[in-house]
Amino acid sequence: MTWTPGALVRHQPLARQHRPGAAADAYRIHYRGNDHEGGQRLASGAAFIPAGTAPDGGWPVIGFAHGTTGLSDASAPSRAGFSQIELAHIDRWLAAGYAVAATDYEGRSTPGPHPYFNGEAVADDVIDAVRAVQGLDHRIATAWLVAGFSQGGHAAMHVANIATGYAPELDFRGTIAVAPAACAGELIAALTADGDAPLSPIVPLTLAGIAATHPGFEPDAFLTPLGAELVAWATRATLRDMHQAVRGIGNDQAGTTGIAARPEIAEVLDAAGAPVTYLDRPVFISASRDDEIIPHQPVERFADGLRRAGADVAFAAHIGADHAGMLETGQPDAIDFGREHLEAVGVAYDVPAQRFDLLDRSGDGLLARDDYDAFALRLARSLGHAPRSAKAAAVRDGYRRLWNAVCTAADGDDDGTVSAAEYRAWAAREAAADGDRSGFATAVRPLAEAVIALVDDDADRALDRGELDRLLTACRVAPETAAATCAQLDANGDGRVSADEIVDAVRGFCIGEAAPGSWLFGRF
Repeated sequence: MTWTPGALVRHQPLARQHRPGAAADAYRIHYRGNDHEGGQRLASGAAFIPAGTAPDGGWPVIGFAHGTTGLSDASAPSRAGFSQIELAHIDRWLAAGYAVAATDYEGRSTPGPHPYFNGEAVADDVIDAVRAVQGLDHRIATAWLVAGFSQGGHAAMHVANIATGYAPELDFRGTIAVAPAACAGELIAALTADGDAPLSPIVPLTLAGIAATHPGFEPDAFLTPLGAELVAWATRATLRDMHQAVRGIGNDQAGTTGIAARPEIAEVLDAAGAPVTYLDRPVFISASRDDEIIPHQPVERFADGLRRAGADVAFAAHIGADHAGMLETGQPDAIDFGREHLEAVGVAYDVPAQRFDLLDRSGDGLLARDDYDAFALRLARSLGHAPRSAKAAAVRDGYRRLWNAVCTAADGDDDGTVSAAEYRAWAAREAAADGDRSGFATAVRPLAEAVIALVDDDADRALDRGELDRLLTACRVAPETAAATCAQLDANGDGRVSADEIVDAVRGFCIGEAAPGSWLFGRF
């Protein structure tokens, strides 16, 4: 039997005490999903249906990504219930005319560890929950938005990065992130900067989450015995348990002071952060200057970075609301944002035609690493490959190699970005070296081979027309231009596209030739 992520497996009425007042029907759901390494697993969650008559086309959906509740099965909201403030938040979405699909995230109330703060791992859980409510006996629309709070805001930004490609049958309209923990590194740095400060329960939960998805990570090596005990306890505790466990303990006592600067942690936290790149649907972010958990300034910088990267971002700054209070304070503007984008007539997606402009979606004249990482993840997820599967990892490594090669050759001022002038100078040098393409081929070949492997069903290390069509569809090449692109890529006319032909096409695109290499960039 084909394992279809998002397929509803079973549902039963949700316990009455866990229902928001505006829900006419409420269910605990189990649905099919994949873990972050590509294995098959069930995920659980809750589905809420508003009272009244569904509009033409059915109820639009909010895919709700909840805040931190802990890592244990007992902390799954569909099992233990949402906090009162999150239940009230869901209630307001129902009253505004939305059905709500609320995942528990993988590894919560279903087998396996919960990958806390791994947004790539849980983004598909959120989307698959929205798919699952389509299987209920209610009129449900395909139009949907993701709304996330705190940890869920971090998850929502990862949803924004993959939603349109991962679930093209749904009509994704935008992202709402309330007090998002989007900048994991800066959050942990702020929470652990002062050795005398109280230990936040978020810190042992984060270290336990890292250990769940990075088997070689050993926090016991730098924590005190007390700190190591708290991390071990976090794997089976609720957030309430952790608040009690850390009471009266400071960062110095746990050995967590300054841990965000440790290379092994900084690297993981950097990878966990939501990518700052172009997003193809609008985003609404709200944060409070008086939030005691999520520092306001990193969130504002994150929103500004997205805006510079070309994303359509609205940012609302609040004063006076604490972290929990943002669930109410930030919601009226979020509801207005949702209504505006549900009423929009379709979503335009403009793709620049040429070279640097195609890569530079922000139009700010700079290329950055996050753009290449985002291309890799979106392509792999569009073709159904989990973030840490072998094929997805090879594609990400291939894009990163290409970025490193371009940055090393073109970044004359060593600022970690490539300007339009630097890019043009590099392209001219590359074009002039026409007799020796070995350097460029060395950089691009791993990417070409990894991309072929995503769809190479017969394992012949080349793409036949059917395989290439699947790849071009995932890269959002319009059907009316796909045939011409196939013909251009198949330079020798043998009916197959090899890694050598992809390398030549990508090189030609990068240096400005009339080559068909643009399909691999910027359309995601």
